[in-house]
Amino acid sequence: MLEARAVWKGRLAFDAWDGEGRPIALDASKAAGGGGDGFRPAELPLLGLAGCTGIDVIEILAKMRQQVTGFEVRVTSKKKQGYPAGYDGIHIEYTVRGKGLAKEKVEQAVRLSEEKYCTVGQALRKATEITHAITIVEE
Repeated sequence: MLEARAVWKGRLAFDAWDGEGRPIALDASKAAGGGGDGFRPAELPLLGLAGCTGIDVIEILAKMRQQVTGFEVRVTSKKKQGYPAGYDGIHIEYTVRGKGLAKEKVEQAVRLSEEKYCTVGQALRKATEITHAITIVEE
């Protein structure tokens, strides 16, 4: 079971915790009347997507015996105008560093994550288009 808890701490800020008690600060931007000291709730699905697909890709590449020495996932989106709020497209940039990385295996790992494993991505794909780019850096 997934779990999260948020407790209002005044203004537009909450202290929040995941199911294992790890803290997450939630706050609105200063422009919206918050303190700007935490994640905006709209950022959390993007962070979830970065983490979900990132964990998948690393795990898949390890099973394929690819030597990854560094890995980064960057997720960007524009906020959809009007109501209801949402995302106007999402773009994922994968940067994979390693020794002897096979381009086709990296592409396969990304495809498997996006199509089969990352439930966050599957949910977000129902609301907006998700594109990606892959950069492989040989070390």
